[in-house]
Amino acid sequence: MKKALICLSLAAALALIACGGNDTATEATPTPLPDDVMNQPATPEGDGEVDPGMEMTPETGTEVTADAELSGMVDQIYEAYPVELMMMTTSAVDLSDESWLTYNTGLTAEQGALVDAGVLSESMTGSQAYSMVLLRVKDEADAQTIADAVLNNVQMNKWVCTMADKARVVTFGDKVLFVMSNSELADVDALIDAVPDALGVTFDYDQSKTAEM
Repeated sequence: MKKALICLSLAAALALIACGGNDTATEATPTPLPDDVMNQPATPEGDGEVDPGMEMTPETGTEVTADAELSGMVDQIYEAYPVELMMMTTSAVDLSDESWLTYNTGLTAEQGALVDAGVLSESMTGSQAYSMVLLRVKDEADAQTIADAVLNNVQMNKWVCTMADKARVVTFGDKVLFVMSNSELADVDALIDAVPDALGVTFDYDQSKTAEM
């Protein structure tokens, strides 16, 4: 994951340069990345290789395994509604790192304590406004609370020089699914609407919002 963070930082820097001549850049001021991204060493420790489905937490270097159930559900969703962006990856949401938890899900550490596991699916280029978050809560009764927190607090302009214009969150059982995207990259409603058939589920809660561009 350290390699991925370095690549993300470089991609962000290049995107900032590319945005220099864009008059609309000020309309989508990105949410600052957690400081630990910019402090990664140029050369990873060891051979720098991480097993698929694993990510390194920025601060501790501890390996976090992407939950198999949630990762499998993401794959099923993409089979039903393909999202073809550069360098797409599904990784674990590190619930122990509050800065990254908030950046990726909008949750505080207290809210994150209600979550059992989570995965994040995004393009690693850092300049494509698309994000899917799938969480499993410890208590199904907390699903709507977590769904509202994610929808209301995730920054739709977290990327460099671009932003999502549509976000939608749904719950089914103990799962919370959040998707946001620029409409030119993916149709959020079409993706979410494909989920019931893809996973054989029924939504218990469904809310959405649009961003002012």
